[in-house]
Amino acid sequence: MASRKLSSYGVAAVLALGSLWLLSHSFSVSREYTSSSQAHLDQVDFAAPPSTSSYPDLTSSHGHDPNLNPLRRRNVSFATSFVYHGDVYMALAKSMGDIMDTEEAPTQIHIFAQPFPFGFQEVLDDLHLWKHQGVREHHDKFIDFLNSETGDGGVDLIVLGTCQYDLPYWFDAFKDAWERRDADHKFKIVCYTHNLKDMDWQRWFPWWAQRNAIRLIAIGDHVAKGFQHKFAEAADSRVPELYTADFEHLPVDVHIPVLDIPNLPVKPSPRPLTKAVIQGKFEAERRDYGHIFQELIDSMNEDATVWGYHPLDGRTMFEPNHSAATPPFQLLLVGSQYISIPPELGHVVVVHRDLPYKEFYELIAHTDIVLPAFADNSYYDYRASSTVALATELAIPMLVTKRTRRTYGFIDDDRIVVTRPQAMSEVQALRALRTGDASAFFASDPAGTGVTMGDIPAVREAVERMMHAGWEKSRSGWEAWRAELWKANADVAERILRDIP
Repeated sequence: MASRKLSSYGVAAVLALGSLWLLSHSFSVSREYTSSSQAHLDQVDFAAPPSTSSYPDLTSSHGHDPNLNPLRRRNVSFATSFVYHGDVYMALAKSMGDIMDTEEAPTQIHIFAQPFPFGFQEVLDDLHLWKHQGVREHHDKFIDFLNSETGDGGVDLIVLGTCQYDLPYWFDAFKDAWERRDADHKFKIVCYTHNLKDMDWQRWFPWWAQRNAIRLIAIGDHVAKGFQHKFAEAADSRVPELYTADFEHLPVDVHIPVLDIPNLPVKPSPRPLTKAVIQGKFEAERRDYGHIFQELIDSMNEDATVWGYHPLDGRTMFEPNHSAATPPFQLLLVGSQYISIPPELGHVVVVHRDLPYKEFYELIAHTDIVLPAFADNSYYDYRASSTVALATELAIPMLVTKRTRRTYGFIDDDRIVVTRPQAMSEVQALRALRTGDASAFFASDPAGTGVTMGDIPAVREAVERMMHAGWEKSRSGWEAWRAELWKANADVAERILRDIP
């Protein structure tokens, strides 16, 4: 989730994948992306059922004794004042709906939000993400609905799609609604957190934490761990408003928004690496566009033929060599806002802006590899990228480092990622993987020390492991990984509905 936002799979114009989208969901229609160029793609058919694996069968309690831990939250409302991140929180709605399927007693899921942007409503309907359907209204109707029934049958769980906006927006109204209820009919809040630094949690959380009425949910392990660390510090504080809030016991969960996108393209194997994609808002502080552009230009000036292009030879841009044995390489940028492309890369870089979800999924599903291209440490330290979930959602391997794997946790698996050493840039890795030859990287001496990259044993070993493993991943391996992820997601949903920390 989505920048289509995904998270992350981004957004304020994002989603347009994050929030994936929100924080990532925004996308583009480039000067080179036309209806004719899309016509040859196999359609991702949302109306048809998935042709391979599907969500896990939860015909019984998912690891929890229903007699000891009955379903305590049966009337759930998803509410948000923020327009994006629907692809993130509706993945949780699907997980909760699957758990509710196992219950005989009545259950309902309500949605109070603005209309989903970029056509996500069609995806929601086609994939049956909203089960046990209750009320669907605009977010400004939510408080009236919340207070319309304060006893049996009233809302007992509120899921906020974007905590940094939604909890402050409704804070006073929620307190009033809470205090109207007796002890047996108090509701709880689940708050989606996308960015550790966006949330003034010391102001908004203590009232609810002290009453054991709030838990957080993130789309990345590092964001969850970041909040756990902050809460541990608060629990040790000598400030009464903090240590009396019992932050030590505030649950923080991780639910990864990976949907069951049907009929993903079946690609020939082996095949050449011809299309890489960077997804997210076109902002230099988010993605390292400048360095990647410059590295591509430098690499193509060194040898344009390995990328499937003619040398410049006085031209302003690299021209594709369509007679080459391997099709020309393209780098797709999928996001929102404006971005300037160096003239040399006019045929290499293709921009897609503000795409509807279905077109967005279809486009990325037909690429070969996803580049995180993180511009700084923020996506490792305190905010989650929905691009990471998006890549796994569409069965596209992501080019990562061990640091990325450790940070996000759920992608720490050779079945779904390609791992380069940090000393090897994304462009250098792409060239090696595309050609099957890392000799140019091994011979390089970027620091001018007289020691080539191939002379560094650990770097050479890491590159050789990457080359030996290759960049293509098996569909069966991905499906097995995805089934494990969905089981973990189901466990999170069940613990929330059963009030298990």
